[in-house]
Amino acid sequence: MKTKNTLFYKIAGVLTLLFVVLAFLITKTSTQLSEDYHDEITQGLNKNVSGFIVEEIQGLYDGDSVVGAKMSSLMHHVMATNPATEVYLLDLEGNILKHVAMNKEVKAKRIDLKPVTEFIAQDGEVFIKGDDPKLPGTKKIFSAAPYLYKDKKVGYIYTIVGGNDYDSLINKHEASYIRKLSMRNILYALFAALLVALLSIYIITRNFNKIIAAFTSFKNGDHDARVVGVQHGEMGLLANTYNDMADTIQSNIQDLQSVDNLRKELIANISHDLRTPIASIQGFVETIMIKGDSLEEKEKQRYMEIVLKNSERLKKLVNDLFELSVLEANQKALQPEALQMAEIIQDIADKYRIIAKNKGVSINTVYSKDLPFVYADIALIDRALQNIIDNAIKHCQQGDVVTLELYTANDQVMVKVSDTGSGIESQELPYIFERYRKGKFYSDATKGSGLGLAIVKKIMDLHNSTIKVNSILNQGTEFYFNLPVLKRTASL
Repeated sequence: MKTKNTLFYKIAGVLTLLFVVLAFLITKTSTQLSEDYHDEITQGLNKNVSGFIVEEIQGLYDGDSVVGAKMSSLMHHVMATNPATEVYLLDLEGNILKHVAMNKEVKAKRIDLKPVTEFIAQDGEVFIKGDDPKLPGTKKIFSAAPYLYKDKKVGYIYTIVGGNDYDSLINKHEASYIRKLSMRNILYALFAALLVALLSIYIITRNFNKIIAAFTSFKNGDHDARVVGVQHGEMGLLANTYNDMADTIQSNIQDLQSVDNLRKELIANISHDLRTPIASIQGFVETIMIKGDSLEEKEKQRYMEIVLKNSERLKKLVNDLFELSVLEANQKALQPEALQMAEIIQDIADKYRIIAKNKGVSINTVYSKDLPFVYADIALIDRALQNIIDNAIKHCQQGDVVTLELYTANDQVMVKVSDTGSGIESQELPYIFERYRKGKFYSDATKGSGLGLAIVKKIMDLHNSTIKVNSILNQGTEFYFNLPVLKRTASL
């Protein structure tokens, strides 16, 4: 499934705007620096202009009045040497007394003397701008020198280097140049920077799109969707994390489906097993009630025995269901104690010998007399062994043997129950400890509730032990598990 690269377009848009702004600022800054560089050079070259004027024009100002003839001479001198220069005669307060400029539109009456005095103090070695009398509020480069009368400072010669008319001429040509320079810089900057940036973003977001596509496919039901071809860096980590997550979710979904199927099967099987004895009980009770005294006592007794047998079957099924639910809900707390397993299996063997004998099955026990004690819950271990032996006897025929065996191995007491019965098909072995798994090859006569071995499995889980099974069809089956040998410091 293809995914539109919206992230790429968003980042590309932001970067384009950013580069336009940066290109504009860079061009603006470059132009300003170029102008400042030009002004600083010009001011440095003309720093002594005011001093030359002072030396050339003597007697211009005596502190009280300006000599008109001298001012006319100054005007002709300036016009002849540099028409773009504007010369101002200032008093000690910064007031403009006279001026020489190509354009007479001098708007200011006074200028700030602070830049003038600083310029003079630094002997013109500082880049500084002063007021432009023709354009109040505008700063221009200048030259300045004190004007002396009889060795006494009576004012200042203030020279604007490249005045307003000069600026107009410069700006007329400079505007076109700056515009072209700016556009060229912007285009070059955008083309070069955007090309590199967009290529990098495309490479990064290309992998991101693969991950988004996998997420989208998974969301739409394709649980096999995985990210491939993304292995390195943060994107690789994200892809691997997604793949692991998808594997886990898919496994959980499969488990849930399996549990749901098992639940449906469990309900169906329980319903069948409950319905069969209930129907039998109901049928025989109705027969007894309808026929009443017409039934012979012997026949009536047989009917009552069948009813009792089915009642016991119902009771066992309900008890098994209750016990399994308690174990699965972890509501059963272990009550471990020191056990001698030889005594346990001997008692169970004695209890089951009568049942087995009625079916023509023998029960044997094999163990040594010096077996160590184990630490376990006697009631639960007894229950587990009963379920295993019940299962063994059910699937034995006349002449078969059930053997209960104990032996030690690696600080463990091994418990094994084997029989020479019908055995279990190999494809059934992985599932026999599941709830209601009764084996497809069993006849109805031998099928139980299907919960016995599931209960055994839960009991072994509580003891941190594992129940295992080996079986060969028509040759027999063996179940075995281990219990830890009791130690003085042992505790469960």
